[in-house]
Amino acid sequence: MPQVSNTFETYDAVGNRETLADRIYMITPEETPFLSMIGKTDVDGVHPEWQTDTLATPDTANNQPEGNDWSFQAITPTTRVGNYCQISDKRIVVSNTQEVVSKAGRKSEMAREIAKKGQELKTDMEVILLSNQASSAGSGNAASNRLSGGFRAWLSSNDSLGAGGASGGFNAGTGIVDAATNGTQRALTKALLDTTIQATYISGGNPTTLLLSPYAKTVFSTFMSDANVAQQRFAAKGSSQTTIVAAADMYLSDFGTLTVVPDRQMARAGATIARNAFLVDPSMVQLGTLRDIAKRDPAETGDAKKKVLNVEYTLVVKNEAAHGVVADIFGMTASS
Repeated sequence: MPQVSNTFETYDAVGNRETLADRIYMITPEETPFLSMIGKTDVDGVHPEWQTDTLATPDTANNQPEGNDWSFQAITPTTRVGNYCQISDKRIVVSNTQEVVSKAGRKSEMAREIAKKGQELKTDMEVILLSNQASSAGSGNAASNRLSGGFRAWLSSNDSLGAGGASGGFNAGTGIVDAATNGTQRALTKALLDTTIQATYISGGNPTTLLLSPYAKTVFSTFMSDANVAQQRFAAKGSSQTTIVAAADMYLSDFGTLTVVPDRQMARAGATIARNAFLVDPSMVQLGTLRDIAKRDPAETGDAKKKVLNVEYTLVVKNEAAHGVVADIFGMTASS
């Protein structure tokens, strides 16, 4: 049916009000599973240190004669390790005019940005702490900054490596946590996971969490079809709808039960983080805070308000042998 001649439409009008919704929708994930599980401890310097120790290898030849006149074994000293605190921040500047004009979805631009930047700072910390970043003492006059050694860099005792890969770990000679050398990427398999769990158990570790990227989590769920995995059965109740079970969130290994946790930040950070599947004992790693996240008020130098959120922190890996990593896996796609 044709439109009546001279119908006045919204296309012709110049006085219609905008219909901007009074709400801002954000779906960007803000969860930080690693930060949430490891807890915090205060540190009182930019280079916190601690000591680790291990028991001697069992001696199968430990049999002694009657009347033995003892000679004494040498005592092995503890190992002194440490990490460096790094500073991370988020900076905000909002004009005084923008702060007072009428806005949709928020009353204060500054308050909204502080909340948003606070979450962004936590997600930055999440991926930095998990990373293969080597530690650094930095140097004066801002020539280079202090860096905290990341979790991947620390793990050297129980790290399953792709071809050509090499362990990093704490270097007693330099006092630095060295980054691992990446190997050729490969698919995450049950065999790789089981071997790493076993190595961690033999080292004395009791990890309770398997932390991996979302893609790697989907690969883990396919382990249910492995010939050596007990088949799951679920009863359908009467006429109610049935559920297709295509995922698993716990793994009962020969050496304990693991909670399987996907970390969206690993995927958001990209393949450099997502290429690792971490076995974590939360009781053996902590966030060390020299200065916790706080809001700073820089001096006003113009017609604008300024705020800075910053934090000074490090990763305290109490004993890296308590953890493990299946490194060099495809963590983003079947080929990356």
